Amino acid sequence: MTSALRIVTLAAAIAAGIVGTASQEAAESPFAGLDGRGIAELIRTDFRPAVTVSASRDIERIISSYARLSEGGYRDYFSTRPATSVRELRYLAVAPVTWWPEATEDRKAAGFDLHNIVPANSDVQSKRSDYPPGELTETVYTNGYWRSGIGVIDGMETNFYEPADELKGDFARIYMYMAAVYPQSLWEGRAPMIYLDGYYPLLTAYGRNTLMKWHRDDPVDEAERCRDEAIAAAQGHGNPFVTLPELAEYIWGTHSDETFPPAEKPDDPKDPDNPENPDKPDTPDQPAGEPIMLKATYSVASDGRIDFRSPYVAAGSTWSLDGKTVDGPSVSLDGISLGRHEIRYTNDRQHGKVIITVEP
Repeated sequence: MTSALRIVTLAAAIAAGIVGTASQEAAESPFAGLDGRGIAELIRTDFRPAVTVSASRDIERIISSYARLSEGGYRDYFSTRPATSVRELRYLAVAPVTWWPEATEDRKAAGFDLHNIVPANSDVQSKRSDYPPGELTETVYTNGYWRSGIGVIDGMETNFYEPADELKGDFARIYMYMAAVYPQSLWEGRAPMIYLDGYYPLLTAYGRNTLMKWHRDDPVDEAERCRDEAIAAAQGHGNPFVTLPELAEYIWGTHSDETFPPAEKPDDPKDPDNPENPDKPDTPDQPAGEPIMLKATYSVASDGRIDFRSPYVAAGSTWSLDGKTVDGPSVSLDGISLGRHEIRYTNDRQHGKVIITVEP
């Protein structure tokens, strides 16, 4: 992927089909067999936004889609009091852009990346400043939901802020994402308290211990998944630490000395090696009841069909293959020619396209 910062409106990105193609790349889960260093490198090279959303109306629409509360109002990530309008809120960079060297492409990209942005009231920035996240030993400011103050790192007191307990995992996964996608050879400001210079292992001992604790104590919930899906639909990629939370353990946690395992395939119910089911199936190895998530390359021999399913495309979408509307949740590969084909999808919130290749 080119390193040039690409700024387009969301409407233009959808019209061009960029969103659909990039989301498909993210859906393939290509981490199997990689160690922690390999996982970090793949995130850096393949998970930067395919589209940078810059138009304020598009940013507002995306944030509204995940911050709107069922009981009314909009969620403020730094208050229990909902905002009556999303326009009352400010768009706060979780990892401050001042941590990236000035006048660099990554600094600009970090400021636009919606994975790094949360809606917050106007008082937050002055109270939080550019403090890193941490556990406080002394509170200087609190509104009863989040607080800022003093903590200790390597035996020295310093300034930290501490988000609400129910959001600590959300914030940890944002910091992990920003470290992996935009690593720096020389961090600035207060970043070196939690971020290490270079491409790996990305986090200081303090940063690793704090973020992994928050990551484990506050697992991904439905609200965080909805936020990630909304941003992925706009930018082309989700936060891999939200879609695959276990990745963090393979970079910084209990599996850091192991490689990421491949997806487990259920036993073939008619495998001749299975004495309970001696008959060889006439269909591919993938059981009919288990969907094959949409991917870039299909094999007639091993896949057998295309299932119109993706974690980045809303259920109930309308699908088409090479311009023809699809009836049903899947199509057999037997009647599809080898080579490249175009799949399109549309629903109330998104539409785009995916280019697939069918092989023997």
